[in-house]
Amino acid sequence: MEQPNSTTATRTNVEDVVRVVRQIIAQRELMPGEKLGTERALAELLGVSRSNLRVALAELESNHEIVRKIGRAGGIVVSDGRLERNLNTVESLTQIAKRQGWALQSIVLSAVVAPASASDMRLLRLPADRPTVYAVTRLRMLGDAPLSVETNHLPAYLFPGFLNRDLSMSFYGLFQQEYKIRPQRVDETLDYAPACDAAARRLHVPAGAPTLRINRVAYDQQGRPCERATDVYDAARIRFTMHHSGFVRLSASQR
Repeated sequence: MEQPNSTTATRTNVEDVVRVVRQIIAQRELMPGEKLGTERALAELLGVSRSNLRVALAELESNHEIVRKIGRAGGIVVSDGRLERNLNTVESLTQIAKRQGWALQSIVLSAVVAPASASDMRLLRLPADRPTVYAVTRLRMLGDAPLSVETNHLPAYLFPGFLNRDLSMSFYGLFQQEYKIRPQRVDETLDYAPACDAAARRLHVPAGAPTLRINRVAYDQQGRPCERATDVYDAARIRFTMHHSGFVRLSASQR
């Protein structure tokens, strides 16, 4: 009888680890976003080497069944294939996707110089003598499927020549690299909206399918509004999280 070579034996061991990790997730009824544990603890629990465990975890991560997070609060986190975005942070979607093992691409649908609307003038605090914005609409692709349609209005006076840049890149990366502008604070609202015909075509979902819409104004290190944006996400492809501590104390008249 032919004996399996070491490569075959190692592969079989990795497949066993993948199967057992999936069983643990199912048995513990772990929900997306919950921790499976640390790499060290999981290796000890399964009685396998860290090297074999890492290969197995890499396979699970490539299938978007888990996410490995680094840092003091890191560990192995259960995933269901949706991108997870924390609303407490100011971070580009490109960075978020990369950290979770996704390849994010941006397809420019339109990019023009446009007169600022009344709401642009107000929300971006545009000077009366500079009533112009760059209006850029992009389709954000997560893997090989649409994630969101993003429409940005940027103050033209803050970003001269912006439309000549590579608009498929992270805008926040371009802000910092080319203009020394660093978004430090955002005001965002999140709501539900059924997909209109245009959004449905772009996101490859039926008209009326659930989408999640974020309206955002970002402010730079000097407190200036540097971006006004609306992002429309396919609700089946993203999860939003947030963390709070403490509570809001009501006045006596409101108790």
